[in-house]
Amino acid sequence: METRDILIIDDDKDLTRSMQAILKEHDYNVDVANDTETGMAKFNARKPDLLILDVMMASELEGHKLAHTIKSDPNNKDLPILVITGMMDTMGVNIRDAFEGIDDLPNVVMLDKPFETEELLSRMEQMIAGTLEE
Repeated sequence: METRDILIIDDDKDLTRSMQAILKEHDYNVDVANDTETGMAKFNARKPDLLILDVMMASELEGHKLAHTIKSDPNNKDLPILVITGMMDTMGVNIRDAFEGIDDLPNVVMLDKPFETEELLSRMEQMIAGTLEE
């Protein structure tokens, strides 16, 4: 398997450390940013094969806005973005209704927290290969 570059942007440091360790065990190159400003700088410095993005963060540019910003660049339209959220579980909110247009972005898939490692890896592999069917 070819080594793939993954960028995780999430303000939950415990989660990003755990995900980074798991993904490195599965031969992914993983970079982490715990805020959107750092995340965009890392994204612009080296475009990943897959972006994992938390939809709700405590910064000015929350995850859903960041996804729209990234996808507004035609060079990023094929970039797979895995959007993770705990809102459905903790707040009973339909995330697709709460964040208008996120479903319309190309190659964006949502994954609800908490998730199993196998589910994360499977979705990532399918997204990178372009074989994920929603």
